[in-house]
This record gives sequence, C-alpha cells and structure tokens, in this order.
Amino acid sequence: MSDREPSFAHLQRHQRDLDQYRTQVQATADARFGPAWWGVVDQHMALAADATIVDFGVGTGALLASVRARMPEAILAGLDLHPEMLAVAAENLAGMDVSLQRADLAVPVPIPDASVDCVLSALTFHELPHPPDLLDNAARVLRPGGRLVLFDIVKWPLAVYMEGKALSRDTLDHYREHCLFSPDDLAWLVAQAGFTVDEVVLRGGGRFAMVIATRD
Repeated sequence: MSDREPSFAHLQRHQRDLDQYRTQVQATADARFGPAWWGVVDQHMALAADATIVDFGVGTGALLASVRARMPEAILAGLDLHPEMLAVAAENLAGMDVSLQRADLAVPVPIPDASVDCVLSALTFHELPHPPDLLDNAARVLRPGGRLVLFDIVKWPLAVYMEGKALSRDTLDHYREHCLFSPDDLAWLVAQAGFTVDEVVLRGGGRFAMVIATRD
C-alpha cells in the first residue's frame, strides 16, 4: 500500500468534517443497501456461496455487513484509505470474519491479479483524485467474468442541489466534487476500463447511479 500524501490529503479535504461524514453515512446505510439495492444485484448476479468479494472504500462497513448477512460463507474484504473509517468498520464488522486493510485506490492495491469474484464500491468513486484509478484496480483484481457494482453520486441540477443550502464557496466546492459525472459518463468510464456494462440504475430520484458490469 502506498500512503501517498496527495491522495490522503485529497480525501481529508473532500470529507471535511469526518464526524459529520461518518454519522451521515451510518444514518443512511439501511436505505442505501436495502431491498432496492439487493433487488438490482440479485437480478444480475448469482455469485457462488463462497465467492470472494472486496469492498473498495469500505467506510463504516455497512455494505459488507449486509453482504455477510446474506452470504455467510463468502470471503469478504474491505479497503479504505482513512484509518479512522477503518477503525469504525472494524467495530461494526466485529465477529463477522471480514478482512480489513488500509489501501490507496489511486495506486495498485495489495490484492493479487484475477483473484476476486466481485468488487463493490459505494460512494467512493468521486472521492479519488483520479476516479478511473478505482476501475483500473477493479479490472486487475477481478477474474474474467467477475462482477463490479459501482454506486456513486451523479450530476443533478445545481438549483436542486442548493435547496436548503447557502450559496457559499464551500457548498459550490461540494457540488463540483460530488456532481462530476452523469450516469452515461459512469457507464462509459466503466467500459473504458475493460468491462461490459450490464445495466445502469438510477437511485434517489436520479441523484445516484448504480452500474452493474462484467469483467471482460
């Protein structure tokens, strides 16, 4: 793992108040990874019971906790650059047999080539200095035919984003950071990384997109 300061500094600037970020992520996890999420995944995937699944940007661990509840025999791992988020994930995933490791998704992650059946990534893509690095890592570690589930914020109108917010420099900075790509942009980037896009599903009234893809 390369602890390059530019990547970590970028992440700290993006998350701003870590306590607020952590609280918000935990509060919204049940809705994010509930029946709607799994309905899309189940429609496109039939992973083996003992599949190897890695979460790129494990955050609080909520997604892997949901996976463990559904797949008790799966081999699960989570990567994150922020040590405090890894500590939260370790607490939330205690006793669930999940491997956690600090890793910078902007450089090759410490996972062997073609060794993973499924890569999950939720609300991490836009946090990277160069988001396509995440897709390059996913393409490398996935076996041919392996699956990718990429979930991220997408572009939506500034006027809607600003509802209830002050038109401040910080809010506009957040908008630029969060609303980088349209759903079609995400699908195009995933295809450029060596995947076949199976479906793009809009969530949250079009504010988020879920891309399901297969490693070529």
